[in-house]
Amino acid sequence: MLRCSGGEERPAMEKQRQRKVNNRSGIVICGSYGLGNAGDESILKAILQEVRTVAPAEEITVLSRNPEETKLCHGVRSLHMFDLPAIYRLMGRTKLYINGGGSLIQDVTSRRSLWYYLFTLRMAKRRGCKVLMYGCGIGPVKHPKDVALTRKTLNGCVDAITLREDSSLKELQRFGVTNPESDLASDPALTLQRAAEADIDRMMEQNGLTPHGSYLGICLRDWPGFAEKAPVFAAAVRYARSEHGLTPVFFSINHRSDGAAADQVARCLEETPCILRQPLSTELTLGLMSRMQAVISMRLHGLIFAAGQGVPLVGVVYDPKVSAFLSYMGQELYEDLSRLSTESLCAKLDQALALGADPTALKEGVERLRHIEQHNSDTMRKLLQAP
Repeated sequence: MLRCSGGEERPAMEKQRQRKVNNRSGIVICGSYGLGNAGDESILKAILQEVRTVAPAEEITVLSRNPEETKLCHGVRSLHMFDLPAIYRLMGRTKLYINGGGSLIQDVTSRRSLWYYLFTLRMAKRRGCKVLMYGCGIGPVKHPKDVALTRKTLNGCVDAITLREDSSLKELQRFGVTNPESDLASDPALTLQRAAEADIDRMMEQNGLTPHGSYLGICLRDWPGFAEKAPVFAAAVRYARSEHGLTPVFFSINHRSDGAAADQVARCLEETPCILRQPLSTELTLGLMSRMQAVISMRLHGLIFAAGQGVPLVGVVYDPKVSAFLSYMGQELYEDLSRLSTESLCAKLDQALALGADPTALKEGVERLRHIEQHNSDTMRKLLQAP
């Protein structure tokens, strides 16, 4: 038994604590995974790709709503995101907890989802993990109590935050978040590569599409106010066909729900369009996007996928994250869903196609975002190396 003065005990206790910290290993990743959303799954794929580059020896565990699907699709260990006892035990030995990417810190879709993600940030910090919010979009957070809880949690429990656009930095400043190191980056999905050309050809032929035809990609989601705008999207489809010779292709970024929005538009058309309802790999989705002459998208990752492939795009804003991304990229072709008209949508499609004839500006914007995306993995590396 040690017989020391209190002053001599403290260095021994500190050494013991440091050994415990140094013996930690593994990375836990938590986001909106296992819900059938190709955008979120692409974020996870990109984060995993970067983790395996930065820390190839670390075991990775992903928290998911569908652990079996996540294991199968991404080749990682996975726990159900609500298996809190198992997560608590795991965090007691984990080196780094990654929250992200995507728009997790918001209370518009669900206040309970915000509370869950804030709870996991607090749990991770209290269990001794380094805590990183990775490639995140922040907000909107509208309820005053949610703003206060967000400020307290992020200031007290997060080591570093990387953000996918500058409007998220402004939101953090509005909340009063000052303690974590915060850095502008971009969405991790911009780093992903499309499938081989032969695989893209095969997928198009399986869906009745000529591999090198002329197409307009459309990514929709059902949202309050969408039903009354379905005829506007249908009119834009007719316009694209008659004036530009473009055949519509409807993408389902969320394969479980987006087909319903496409069906509402299809009922306004004379011919049955191609609606891609099945879940597709990120690589194939990117490949199909690369064959579009232009893309109209409500879905953020429909825009990110199109931008990454150099395809001219038009955003329809149902959530501020859509306009935030486009403005950050230097692309101003977007319209709010509530104000959308046939005239405004067709005019923006004309502008997008005109820009497509000289894609320099779009290419420069995307390359700038890809360059600063490196800040995500740089910050992760710094936290993994920190004592």
